[in-house]
Amino acid sequence: MSIFNYWGKTRLREKNGGDDYHLLCWHSLDVAAIGYLMVKQNIYNLATYFRQLGFTNTEQAAQFFGWLLCWHDTGKFARSFQRLYTNDRLQVPPGGRQHYENVPHTTLGYWLWNTWLSECPELLPASSLSPRKLKRVIAMWMPLTTGHHGRPPQGVRELDNFLPADKEAARDFLLGIKPLFPLVEIPASWDEDDGIELFQRLSWPVSAAVVLADWTGSATRFFPRVADAMPLKTYWQRARAQAEKAVALFPPPAAVAPFSGIEALFPFIQHPTPLQQKVLELDLSAQGPHLFILEDVTGAGKTEAALLLTHRLMAAGKGQGLYFGLPTMATANAMFDRMAKSWLALYQAGSRPSLVLAHSARGLMERFNQSLWSVDLSGSEEADEKQPYSQGCAAWFADSNKKALLADVGVGTLDQAMMAVMPFKHNNLRLLGLSDKILLADEIHAYDAYMSRILESLIEKQASNGNTTILLSATLSQQQRDRLVAAFAKGMKCRVEAPLLGYEDYPWLTQVTGAAVVSQHVETRKEVERSVKVGWMHSEQACIERIEQAVSQGKCIAWIRNSVDDAIRIYRQLLVRGIVPAEDLLLFHSRFAFYDRQRIETKTSSWFGKGHSGERTGKVLISTQVIEQSLDIDMDEMISDLAPVDLLIQRAGRLQRHIRDRNGLLKTAGQDERAAPELLIFAPEWDDEPQEDWFSGAMRNSAYVYPDHGRLWLTQRVLREQGEIRMPQSARLLIESVYGEEVHVPDGFAKAEASREGKYYCDRAFADQASLNFTQGYSTESCDFLPEKLSTRLAEESITLWLAKIVDGSVVPYASGEHPWEMSMVRVRQSWWEKHKSEFVCVEGKPLQQWCVEQHQNPEFAVVIDVSDTVSCGYSACEGLIGKAG
Repeated sequence: MSIFNYWGKTRLREKNGGDDYHLLCWHSLDVAAIGYLMVKQNIYNLATYFRQLGFTNTEQAAQFFGWLLCWHDTGKFARSFQRLYTNDRLQVPPGGRQHYENVPHTTLGYWLWNTWLSECPELLPASSLSPRKLKRVIAMWMPLTTGHHGRPPQGVRELDNFLPADKEAARDFLLGIKPLFPLVEIPASWDEDDGIELFQRLSWPVSAAVVLADWTGSATRFFPRVADAMPLKTYWQRARAQAEKAVALFPPPAAVAPFSGIEALFPFIQHPTPLQQKVLELDLSAQGPHLFILEDVTGAGKTEAALLLTHRLMAAGKGQGLYFGLPTMATANAMFDRMAKSWLALYQAGSRPSLVLAHSARGLMERFNQSLWSVDLSGSEEADEKQPYSQGCAAWFADSNKKALLADVGVGTLDQAMMAVMPFKHNNLRLLGLSDKILLADEIHAYDAYMSRILESLIEKQASNGNTTILLSATLSQQQRDRLVAAFAKGMKCRVEAPLLGYEDYPWLTQVTGAAVVSQHVETRKEVERSVKVGWMHSEQACIERIEQAVSQGKCIAWIRNSVDDAIRIYRQLLVRGIVPAEDLLLFHSRFAFYDRQRIETKTSSWFGKGHSGERTGKVLISTQVIEQSLDIDMDEMISDLAPVDLLIQRAGRLQRHIRDRNGLLKTAGQDERAAPELLIFAPEWDDEPQEDWFSGAMRNSAYVYPDHGRLWLTQRVLREQGEIRMPQSARLLIESVYGEEVHVPDGFAKAEASREGKYYCDRAFADQASLNFTQGYSTESCDFLPEKLSTRLAEESITLWLAKIVDGSVVPYASGEHPWEMSMVRVRQSWWEKHKSEFVCVEGKPLQQWCVEQHQNPEFAVVIDVSDTVSCGYSACEGLIGKAG
């Protein structure tokens, strides 16, 4: 069967771009040409990787990669794939069936190698190795090239998707392209233990390059469909010429600017903080990657210190870019705004570095949308999988989160980096994006046992790949610090341990290399030294009266509640009482549509932000945890529900955050003229010997949000003993008094404590199971976890709801403006929805089907809620998603 009777691309998914179909042999050579030039030009360090693997000649390495890529779509020779499209010009061999088992062509290609092509020694390159050893060596590479859709191919034993003529055609093609790569000779070292270990380590970035080559080689802008037959050599020369233009779209690495002092990045900083000064003085000369842990109070300039350190490291040749990972999308958005003002100073003038925001809702952020490099680079991938990855390499960095990490500078949620060490599809692209980059992770104290364990795996992988990590935190427990340093040491294969710190050892900077640990105290800037008195409230009625008293005195006040339902209830009570005018009362929680949440966030900042002073008088904010980290707001007074001590420290950071006069007007210097700050904590009455229901009996909703009631009791105990939150002096004491390994909880919590401890170790074990074993190389042996059950966070499953209105029989979005459907989305816990879904009117039948077609949503899972202007619809712009219970 002639190789010219097999198609690789068609015009079914893209009408423009050449002939009706593109021959499979031509598409394979298109991708090979891209790969060849990627090595020749050392794009994403490919030539460097192959040099480490034993190819001293770049031309020889480029030819090997081109030859390897010719194998990537051999699965498309299968009759089960070819039957997806017919054309009169394509001859179909007899014996085919109407129905075949649905197997992805990546798996088909791997099966064809294992069962047929591996037995054809004439297809393999020259080598001093014996035929048996050569076959074994080439077998290591086959998962990389056939698994080009972001996941290693599955090994299957029995398939009948190929006709004999299909197998022969695949063999004929691979035999025909062999003369195009005359210099390829397989190094004998690949069969040695060291060579195998090196291959397994480098298989991850090389497999990512295979994906990029396939995407780029699929672009009809550069490789229009060709249905005509011609000599392979003729088309190879044509593909090489077209590839020269295509690879020009890979932006070259931007040239790093020499470090010239703090003013280059932050001209507004006239006097560095002690932490910033410390990172300017650190010795960075030690070879290999470093781990830095910066622990300091809010306002100490940790972010600027981390970026100064990053620039110093980049200028010293220890990284070409950075990825800044934050705990939430809101904190990522805020950091993106800050980075947008300084990132260009990291690079030399005339460079074109890329800055990308990486999280799932970044398309809703206007500033990010203005920063994209867009390129129309469409291609097509035939849909033999449930979720085909059909785009070419369009809008290079911005069209998907998995490629966002390839940008020079990335800002996003830490989840995007964590996915690099988990068996998510295209995790290899994320790993490639993190290579030669400095990873910054902020607010790391906020992560639970599961996420912390994944973070440790990420730090270990960063270290083993030679990349530096910088961790930022308000403060860490000794146990957390021990594990972070141990993860780095494991990646470095060295023996270093975290320092044992006392209560006075704060603020603190830890620097770890493969040879030593440098651990040192950092002075505190006098402006951020503060003491917040702690008071206690034991009834909601007393809290409400305190709010009304503050308003009568012209003060602004917030009550941070642990649950959305509690926040809504108190908001309503305040409205009914009428003492606080409705226009001065704001409710902020997570169950708002993006459209309303963005509006409320803007209003919160305008009332209580640093740059606003005139509107804050008498204003009240009833909020949940959404204001803990992302917003720079400043309240005159604050009430908080009892929460773990580290979160209370965060919340107290929003109390009298900026220097103001007695009327709330911002001051540029001097002392704050308001009454001394006091954090009022709504909590159960103190009990020296609490029983199991101590917390749940008094604060039922909070008990669900924070199930570790022993830590809450310890929090109340230490804050009662101290009577204040003194920062930085008591930071370490507060954390260790609650989270220290030697801390004992009362017997009344024995059952809950045993459950907590069991869950802690279970979550860490679950994270271990969900992490990749990189020692196995890019193969299915790297993980046995089911990807569809995978998540970067162990939380209750959530569901996406879309808010809509029915106008003249049409389903229209609740929100207006750009991205109206995205702005109309709300995410809620699955259990909440199951409990309340009967309280809403959902779009069903043909209107829902039509909406799903238009919005490319699965009708099996899509939930569209019909909302009106009445509260009875279950949603309001003031209260969010509430249902009819109220």
